[in-house]
Amino acid sequence: MVAIVRAPHREPGYERPSNPSLDEQLADALVDGPFHRALGLAVEVSGLSLQRLQTKLAEVGVHLSTTTLSYWRTGRSRPERPDSLRGVQVLERVLGLPPGALAGLLGPRRPRGRWVRPEPGVVRVEQLLPMANVVAKLARQLEMPQVMELDRISSEDRLWVGPDRTLRRVFVRQVLRAVSDRVTRTFLLHYGEHSVRTPSLVSTRYCRIGRVRADHEARFLGAELILDRVLTPGDTTIVEYELDMAYCADAHFERSFRTGGNQHILQIQFDPAAVPIRCMSYRRAGPEAPHDDVQDSWINQELVAHVARVELEPGLYGMRWEWD
Repeated sequence: MVAIVRAPHREPGYERPSNPSLDEQLADALVDGPFHRALGLAVEVSGLSLQRLQTKLAEVGVHLSTTTLSYWRTGRSRPERPDSLRGVQVLERVLGLPPGALAGLLGPRRPRGRWVRPEPGVVRVEQLLPMANVVAKLARQLEMPQVMELDRISSEDRLWVGPDRTLRRVFVRQVLRAVSDRVTRTFLLHYGEHSVRTPSLVSTRYCRIGRVRADHEARFLGAELILDRVLTPGDTTIVEYELDMAYCADAHFERSFRTGGNQHILQIQFDPAAVPIRCMSYRRAGPEAPHDDVQDSWINQELVAHVARVELEPGLYGMRWEWD
């Protein structure tokens, strides 16, 4: 038996209880949204598992995977196609909700594609990486949001160059802060123009690997990283991952920043058999822009060069090196 929870009429001066019950939270969510919160609370109140919900939907001809239902519940995606919207109507009946209780929280369909205008101060990801068409394709496949959900507080890249002068590994550590509600994932895009094969994601820490997409002809890797907990605005998390760069012969590496970042550290470890004669840090506004703020980077006794930057502007920050 599933209880029917109806959206309450709000009298002037209404105040939420300081410690509302689950039913009260659901009643509020059916008025204020967002959709994923209302759905999640309705499922919790019903006591039904996602597998059971999937079965009930299938009984009336609506076929949705438990993954899709989970994504709707956590806000990672939302129903937009006609069959999905029909599924929402059936969900309302199964969960004992009034007709339109969930569908009314969806609002207009979200715009998609490169024409979506990001918030002020945010540069599109395809504006900062080469082969914008490939980047846009991978972003669509991974359902990367145009709206920034995470603010990058700091980013650290550690690189290893082998004796044959190829880039072998890249270790990345980022400290992220949520600026949206119920953030569950972040993304990576890496490019190895002169790699033997497409770079690959070999390990993670404080997160797990979700969807992975690649354009092998372009040597572009895109991946979704699932965070170890759901973040609300202001929450911070650490994400670490390591890439096999597939013997990349590029003599440079750069990190893109869609918004200004607080800190970026880039460190390169050279093999004793492959020490460059010069190493320089730089910044540029985009993949076709000239290198600005070029400065020599000292290679120390441990054969490590590094650059540390703070208070960054949107753009590309990197290091290049020259062989004899």
